[in-house]
Amino acid sequence: MIPSYGGSILEIDLSRKRVERRSTPESLCKEYIGGKGFGTKMLYERVGGDVDPLSPDNILVISVGPTAGTKIPSASKANFNFKSPLTGGYAESHIGGYIAPKLKWAGYDMIMITGKSERPAYIQIDENGAEIRDASHLWGKTTYETEEILKKETDKNAATLEIGPAGENLVRFACICHAEGWRQAGRAGAGAVMGSKNLKAIVVISDQKEVEVADSDALDGLVKEVLDNIKRDPVGTLAENYRKYGTPLMVERSNLMKFFPTRYWHLVYFERFEKIGPKEMAKYVVSNRACWNCPLACGKLVEIKDGKYAGTRVEGPEYETLFAFGGLCEIDDFPAIAKLNDLCDMYGLDTITMGNVAGFAIEAYRLGKLKSERPLEYSDPESVIWLVEQVAFRKGVGDLLAEGVKKASENLNARELAVETKGLEPPGYDPRSLQGMALGYALSDRGACHLRALMFTVDLSGEVERYGIPLEKVPRYLDNEDRFNVFDCLMLCRFARRIYDWNRLARMIKALTGIDYGVDGLKTVSQRVQTLSRLFNLRCGFKAEDDTLPKRFFEEEVEVEGGRKVVVRRQELERAVKEYYRLRGWDERGIPLEQTLKKLGITS
Repeated sequence: MIPSYGGSILEIDLSRKRVERRSTPESLCKEYIGGKGFGTKMLYERVGGDVDPLSPDNILVISVGPTAGTKIPSASKANFNFKSPLTGGYAESHIGGYIAPKLKWAGYDMIMITGKSERPAYIQIDENGAEIRDASHLWGKTTYETEEILKKETDKNAATLEIGPAGENLVRFACICHAEGWRQAGRAGAGAVMGSKNLKAIVVISDQKEVEVADSDALDGLVKEVLDNIKRDPVGTLAENYRKYGTPLMVERSNLMKFFPTRYWHLVYFERFEKIGPKEMAKYVVSNRACWNCPLACGKLVEIKDGKYAGTRVEGPEYETLFAFGGLCEIDDFPAIAKLNDLCDMYGLDTITMGNVAGFAIEAYRLGKLKSERPLEYSDPESVIWLVEQVAFRKGVGDLLAEGVKKASENLNARELAVETKGLEPPGYDPRSLQGMALGYALSDRGACHLRALMFTVDLSGEVERYGIPLEKVPRYLDNEDRFNVFDCLMLCRFARRIYDWNRLARMIKALTGIDYGVDGLKTVSQRVQTLSRLFNLRCGFKAEDDTLPKRFFEEEVEVEGGRKVVVRRQELERAVKEYYRLRGWDERGIPLEQTLKKLGITS
């Protein structure tokens, strides 16, 4: 067995109530590393383009990387791959907390779940294997209730993954929750996949163990170097700012620099942003929270003690939640957004998509395209709270909106209002203000996403023109995408992006596994994973024409700094997309060339 791996894969067939354990192939480790690499490989091998994402034939892959359970700081992530019920294509989502090290200590690199249980079920996993158990008593429970019950039934120190009513009701953007509801695999509908399988929860029981590594001295040296680097971060504030404000720090910056999506993507500045910004949030923070072995502690536990939303206690809201409900819905009441966050975590809803859905619903209602049992207005938190309830339980108008913006807009004949890419609603970075994000939203394999290549960091660096997509941005995009693919194979947190450069990644994996990829070898692994996800999307019917943006970003100007008005220039984006294809070794239709597949060892 290669050092730093758990050594085993579990395949669990819920239809046949069968559990199979086998050794992790060394070739899989060498060619795909772990995490996203493992999950993408299994998805490509196991799921056809015509498979209904909510059918028993879809697969849910949970995978970790060689960093899980080791001394490496900020390596607490677990990866999920599946065919998305929201987009119909490639889906990947990550979760922090404690599940990744628990899986590694139990001896597993990957869990693959297929089929559908006849009755509600949960899976208990430990070092001896897995057991499928009845979950009838958990069905209908919130995520909070489910975790509390399971820890009493199994082990108080267990790590659990669970869905809420939204997942049970097959809301297409339902998420998987973990760690008392404060961490989610949020994007693209993993919770709906669990719900479609009648799978309420997964429980992992293990004790902390020393993970065997190839070179402990080299690893210790690297860890010391990383911790020293955090202390003397290039801008001197990385750990301090995350501990003090967490991600809400971006609310202030994004408004001052005018890229904060507002009024369902019509504006890039929210006049009342200070009412939901970091200083306002600080009034309600009771403690910091961190994932396993993370020195940044970006999580903020807030408690609302007075007013209409008194009693609300939730980890967050994160920047993306503040943008989605505060910006898109123009809600300037921090306690109300905390309540919305709490409801989404409780029911198991992705806050990014839910905020987008609410903004779309308000816009459609105001234009007479959507009928609702109650009025929907901007700046009205109570109407959005009502919408969350309707969506989670698929009641009334919520049944339509539970399909996500793309399908809802098609059903309403309101495609001109919809803001989504490949079926996924965007996060809180307007691509007209940060035009590297236009490239990111257009090209991301899972749809509109800021995390696949973090192009907002390039736009904000001052090294390239923000308001444009010159060709020199394309190699930057590709390099970022490659490095973060390696992050996602190793399962490192994005907040460590300034810490783990290419050199440290290569040294890290050599110390952990003994495999000397070098930087070029790691880039080849990334290219292999990226090409497989592309092939999967092509199999599912996506085409080059889908590597684009909603027409609003090409046609509707927004006013940015200095009164300048900008849009994304369609021809400029199309030229950059074609350049990306060329650099990836794909043809002008975005189809990988035969020589590229041969070079990467991919057989179609």
